Amino acid sequence: MVMVSRLLIGLAVAWLAANSAAARADDTQLWGSLIAQGPIAPGAGAKPMVWLELQPRFDENISRRGELIVRPGFGVRLAPDLLVLAGYHYQNSARDGAASVTEHRMWQQLSLPLIRDPERIILLTRLRLEQRIVNGSQDLGWRARAMLRLQLPLGGRGTAGPLFWSEALVGLNDTDWGQRSRVQQVRAFGGALVPLDRRLNFEAGYMAQIQRGPGADRVNHVANLTLNYRLGD
Repeated sequence: MVMVSRLLIGLAVAWLAANSAAARADDTQLWGSLIAQGPIAPGAGAKPMVWLELQPRFDENISRRGELIVRPGFGVRLAPDLLVLAGYHYQNSARDGAASVTEHRMWQQLSLPLIRDPERIILLTRLRLEQRIVNGSQDLGWRARAMLRLQLPLGGRGTAGPLFWSEALVGLNDTDWGQRSRVQQVRAFGGALVPLDRRLNFEAGYMAQIQRGPGADRVNHVANLTLNYRLGD
């Protein structure tokens, strides 16, 4: 358990250290997420499920709404923490001094547990494939995302504890609207997960968002807050 958490933190710190000297700018941001997800039918075994997410993001030192994301999805829960989902993603990005940009995506996702001991440790991975369309452009952008997520309930099953995750976002092709086939972003989060009741969890912490650019990289410092409501059993 300690080894896994140190590995996640070490990877994030190493990436930050390697790129801090080349960072061209940084920003302080606030990302909020409201998520309702879970099975929508009773019974044992595989269950159909829904995912509903609303995510406003505030940038420019939290002075304005920079992005708004709406992400619904449907799929099946095969077992606890083993999910197959697909859905639609709407995103409006307000550019400082320029017209806003609207993006539409289709996405497919697999979430599965690598270590699952709800009394002590839960290590999950999430793999997502996205097909991205930007209004006013011609090309379809393909992107892959991979996340590792570590939860450490300190008091046993369903209790509060540290939460760490790291995600890489990789462009798979070049597009006329600016996507390039390379690692586009690395995100590293450290914070806590706090159950508010049997179905509602609150996650809060710090996230470093490292964005790869044509020149030097950019590092955003993000306060990341999430309310997650679990549907069904």
